[in-house]
Amino acid sequence: MSTTNIVVPAHALHPAVTHGPTRRVLSTAGLPARHDLIRFRPLAESRVVPVPELLSEGADPGQLHPHIAELLLIGHLRCEGDDAQEVVLDGATGRVFSMDLFEDEPALIEVVPLAPSLGSLCRFLACADDFRCLGGRFATLAGRTGPGVVAEASSLLTSVFTDEDWGDDGWGSAGPPLTWDHALPAFWRIVALIRPLALVAGPGSGLRLDLPPDLLDTEFGAQEMVRTAPAGLPVALAHEPTRRFLTETGLPKVESMFALWRDSSLFRTLAESGAEETGPEGRTGVPGPGPGTGAPGSAGDGIDERLPPDANHLVCLGGLIHDLEVLIDGRTGLVSHRFYGEDTTTPLNADISTLAFTLWMYSQEQRLNDEHDFTRDFHDQLADAMTEALASVDPVACLPSAGEDDYRYWPEVFHDEAGGVL
Repeated sequence: MSTTNIVVPAHALHPAVTHGPTRRVLSTAGLPARHDLIRFRPLAESRVVPVPELLSEGADPGQLHPHIAELLLIGHLRCEGDDAQEVVLDGATGRVFSMDLFEDEPALIEVVPLAPSLGSLCRFLACADDFRCLGGRFATLAGRTGPGVVAEASSLLTSVFTDEDWGDDGWGSAGPPLTWDHALPAFWRIVALIRPLALVAGPGSGLRLDLPPDLLDTEFGAQEMVRTAPAGLPVALAHEPTRRFLTETGLPKVESMFALWRDSSLFRTLAESGAEETGPEGRTGVPGPGPGTGAPGSAGDGIDERLPPDANHLVCLGGLIHDLEVLIDGRTGLVSHRFYGEDTTTPLNADISTLAFTLWMYSQEQRLNDEHDFTRDFHDQLADAMTEALASVDPVACLPSAGEDDYRYWPEVFHDEAGGVL
C-alpha cells in the first residue's frame, strides 16, 4: 500500500513517452511509491530505459521483436518482497506489460499484457489494497464468510479489472485482446480468484477456523472423508477442539500434498510408533522413498530412530509428499512436521482446522490452475497469493524462519517452482 506517489516532472519524462494521457498521469497524480504487487523503482530513481539497454553486453538487440525493442522499463512485479518480472510501458500507446527478461537471449523475450493504461494500473492496485482491508466497494464483505462470500469477492474483484476499457489495438507483439486465451490477464485473475479463498471460514471456538459444514465433503467427496468416533481417538489427544474436529468434520484421505495414515499408525503417539517403524514405507498413505534410498528414516539407510523429548504427547496423523511426518500435539492441538528419524519438529499449521483449510485451498488452486494456467507466466505471484491467503488465517504456518533449520513448509513448497507443487 502506498502513502506517497512517484511523480515525474513533464520535462524529465523519457522522450519516448509521447502518449498524452500517460504523460499526464506520470507528471501529475504519479504512481504508487510502495506496493506489495508492483514496485516502480526505475521511475523513482530516474532509470527509465528502453528494453535494448537491459540486455547483456554482446547480446544482439536486433533479435528483439520490434515492438518490444521500443518498450520502457518502469518497474517490477514483486515476489516475496523482491523484484521479479519487469514492468514495461509502451510510451506511444500507454499500454503496460510484464516481461521476463532474458539478457543473453533477446529472441526469447515476450511480453504479457498487464494494464491498458497507467491510470488503469493505479486503479487496479488501489482495488487490491481495498480488498486486503475489506474497504471501499468490498466493505459489504466484512464479517461474512463462506463459499458464497468467496464467489462474491471474486466477482467484485474481476469486475474491477474487466470494466476497464482494454481496447482493440495498441498491444503490439501480445496481439489484440480478441486473440488472448482469457479476456483478463492471469496476473489479475490470480488476485481475483486466489486471494478471496481466505474468506471461506471465520474464527472458530478453540480452533483458528470454523469451517462451513460440508466444505470438505463438497471439495473432496463425502466418501473420501475420514471421521473418527470419540472412542477411536487416543487418550494422548487431550485437546478437546481437535478431538471434536476429527469426530465431526474429519480430514480427507485423498492423497495430494498430505495423506492421512490409513493403518495402525493413525493416532498412535510418536513414542509408540517410533518403537516399531522408522520410515514412511511402513505406513499406508503416502508412498515412502523406498529401501536404501538414503532418505532420513528410510529402511536400509542405517539411521536409528530419534524421537523428540515430548514424543509421548505427539500423535501421528499422516505424511507430506516430501518425506515428512505430520504430528498433532495432543496437549495444544499444534500441527507440526518432522523428517523421519529426526528428534526435532517444526510447526506446520496452527491447528487441525487450518491444516484442513490449507488442503482445501490447495485443491481449489489446482482446479483453477488447470483452467487458467496461472503458472505459465506468474508462478511466483501465484505462490505469493497462496501464502498471503494462508497467512491471513494461520500466521503460524507462515511465520518468518527463525533459523536455517526452521523453514515454513507451505510457503517454501508454494514458491518451489522446480518442485511443481502449484
